[in-house]
Amino acid sequence: MELQLYRLTQLSVDEILKELGEIREKIAEYESILASDAKLRGVIIKELEEVREKYGDKRRTEIIDESAELQLEDLIADEQVAVTVSHQGYLKRTPISTYRSQRRGGTGRMGMKTREEDFVSQLIVDSTHAYLLCFTNTGRVYWLKVYEIPDVGAAGKGKSMQSLLDLQPGENVRAILPVRDLEVEDRYVFFATRNGTVKKTPLKDFSNVMARGIIAIAIDKEDDLVSADLTNGKQTIFIATRDGMAIRFEEEYDADRSGIGLRPMGRNAAGNRGISLKKGDYVIGAAITNSDAMRDKERDECAAKLKLTDKLAAIRKAYAEAEQALTKTREDQRNKLVDAGAVNEAEKKLNDAWKAVTAFDDKLCVTRQLILTVTENGFGKRTDVDEYRLTARGAQGVTNLKATPKVGKTASILLVDETSELMVISQFGKIIRCDTKTIRAAGRATQGVRLLSLEADDKVAAAVIIPPEELNGKEEDPQGTLLQ
Repeated sequence: MELQLYRLTQLSVDEILKELGEIREKIAEYESILASDAKLRGVIIKELEEVREKYGDKRRTEIIDESAELQLEDLIADEQVAVTVSHQGYLKRTPISTYRSQRRGGTGRMGMKTREEDFVSQLIVDSTHAYLLCFTNTGRVYWLKVYEIPDVGAAGKGKSMQSLLDLQPGENVRAILPVRDLEVEDRYVFFATRNGTVKKTPLKDFSNVMARGIIAIAIDKEDDLVSADLTNGKQTIFIATRDGMAIRFEEEYDADRSGIGLRPMGRNAAGNRGISLKKGDYVIGAAITNSDAMRDKERDECAAKLKLTDKLAAIRKAYAEAEQALTKTREDQRNKLVDAGAVNEAEKKLNDAWKAVTAFDDKLCVTRQLILTVTENGFGKRTDVDEYRLTARGAQGVTNLKATPKVGKTASILLVDETSELMVISQFGKIIRCDTKTIRAAGRATQGVRLLSLEADDKVAAAVIIPPEELNGKEEDPQGTLLQ
């Protein structure tokens, strides 16, 4: 603290002179190294030896000779996209991020620009690396990678299916199924033809991708493919005909019971008889529904959560007793022990027991599976799938629609629930969109209600369920919205 200022200054000068001397020595050393090749090599060797001592562990990277072929798919980002298919066969893809999340009741956004007489009939959300299996009316299948579909923006029209697939003359696509893995086990493709033939083929049989397409089901020249769907092998099949008949049978094959289920067959097989048709009748559609076992399991789970298991058991018991009573009464009628009045009374009791089951399903919040039938004259009705009793495959089935000159014959059948929306288009281009829950639920042998008012010579050309992502959340008129 008593050190004088001049002495502090002298100390700083000494330090600077010392540092200057050290720097001059280093400069002299570096100049001597640069001037001598021997010294330079010695320094390099010394530094490399230090590196070896510090980092000289065993090599961890394995270097091998390999030639890898780069595919176009390797350059495509694996992301979720929305593929829209229009009624007239235009396809386009759009990134999911384009469709921003909105609150319920939002106005939505345009998903596809179509012509006035066209509309979106199918929406597929899958990976850009997924396959689209395109099945045609002649029973052939074509593959299309999702990334091969043009990305033309949310409001774009898309590209025609004819320009994306190498279709043969007279071919048109009847079904498009999205599949990510073609080698997956316990997945099947179910086929139904116009003449009532059905078949299921393991999905892995379609893993040999060929641009020119291959045979998916052997079909006669007088026959056409009506529908193709993916199944898990343990569901139920529903088939409807133009003259108002329908059949529902189990998909799972039982070798010990004749006519029960479908045995898996190869691609070139023709299939089995699905429904016996009357003269002039033909199949207009098919649907895949959950099996009765799966539906009973859902009922049991819902009842257990609501502590209504005993009530469910009592309702099931009452329905089973009413069913047995009707069977016995019909047998007694055949033996002339009772008259038709007794049968009618037994049928009424069974119907009441069934109404109790459906009412309890609503209380349990069990998902309802409904068959929507649309007629050629613009009428429609919804019927619970459970009202179609299970029969053996190949039978004539039961009545689905009471066809009259007023309502016409069946034009289309669709599997719907309480959230589905319907689009109907006529041959003259008139289109209506309506909420299916506004269509009265009715029994099998009924006529339904009017969906679309048609001119005398006009008929329904097609009916489709609008994909959920295309719904805009607006409240609609209970009578439907006439678009054209």
